[in-house]
Amino acid sequence: MKIAVTGAGGMLAHDLMAAAARQGEDVIAFDHGALDVTDADAVATALGGAAPDVIAHCAAYTRVDDAEDSEESANLVNGRGTLHVARAAKACGALFIYPSTDYVFDGSSAIPYGVDVATSPLNAYGRSKLQGEHAAAAAGRFMVVRTSWLYGSHGRNFVRTMLDRGRAGAPLRVVDDQRGSPTWTVDLAAMILGLVRRDAPSGIYHATNAGDTTWYGFARSIFDVAGITADLQPVSSSEYPQRALRPAYSVLDCTRTYSVTGPARHWRDALTAALPGLS
Repeated sequence: MKIAVTGAGGMLAHDLMAAAARQGEDVIAFDHGALDVTDADAVATALGGAAPDVIAHCAAYTRVDDAEDSEESANLVNGRGTLHVARAAKACGALFIYPSTDYVFDGSSAIPYGVDVATSPLNAYGRSKLQGEHAAAAAGRFMVVRTSWLYGSHGRNFVRTMLDRGRAGAPLRVVDDQRGSPTWTVDLAAMILGLVRRDAPSGIYHATNAGDTTWYGFARSIFDVAGITADLQPVSSSEYPQRALRPAYSVLDCTRTYSVTGPARHWRDALTAALPGLS
């Protein structure tokens, strides 16, 4: 297959392109410098000329807290930009892959969110990504792949932040009342490619590592695996205010994805495998 990847400089895009290349796919990378997804004409020209079989649209506005003050910018990239790329996919007959987020949910559930549960984002970032989900259908053939709590070796993320601060001996207070599934981008990339290669039908998929924890539990495991003695204490969200509200519970039911790709490993096993590349 010929796979075009937008946002090629990003954390997920790096691992997705590497996995595709290892499987013998022809990968065409478009980073922000090569393709501004908010420019409809540029998108149509670049992707039309590439004529890919699959477009993985990894370009995104991801600054969750900043989006509270810049919702228009987030909507332009995650909503309008996604529509441009989806239309280009339709024009060249490509399958369109749109990574999305657990933040499209409000966190009021007590059980993992299924793919058909109604969305109700709490913050501007979640609203912008939901716009992108709606835009994805313009491609005709599409997969919206929701995921959560991503970390990897090609970008800043929670794991790297904890390692840096823990080694520096800084006191750490981490929220213990938000629950989700930490997900390694290497494993997410494998699930996305598994869905593509097995010709899964269009629609919404949830893809995370198995199991769930809180941010505090995740931090504790990071230090345990890394062998770091850290000054770590749990706090409530009210003690650690942020501009953007986060869902208290955003565990995703990945049954639909796992039925195609096979089950993902547990998040603790993924963390153990990932840590050498993050240290």
